[in-house]
Amino acid sequence: MKCCDKNSKNDDSKIEINLDGLICYCFKHSKKELYEAIKNGSEQEVIDDIKAKIKDPGCFCETANPSGKCCLGDINKFIKGVKNESSSD
Repeated sequence: MKCCDKNSKNDDSKIEINLDGLICYCFKHSKKELYEAIKNGSEQEVIDDIKAKIKDPGCFCETANPSGKCCLGDINKFIKGVKNESSSD
């Protein structure tokens, strides 16, 4: 899908860490799953899984994601938010 071919922009705005729901609607990765992966240092595995599946079988972000855009930007923002939250504890 075209939406995932673009580089995700980094956004430094603070986000609220909410663990309810999905963060990747195409491949059913939950926010809680990603949060736990971040805490275990394995978030790159989730990202790699999504990127591999974007190539084959392909994503459908424009229809699956309520925002209508690729989830990778939201994932990067979520990871940064969790890491910032952890470093300020």
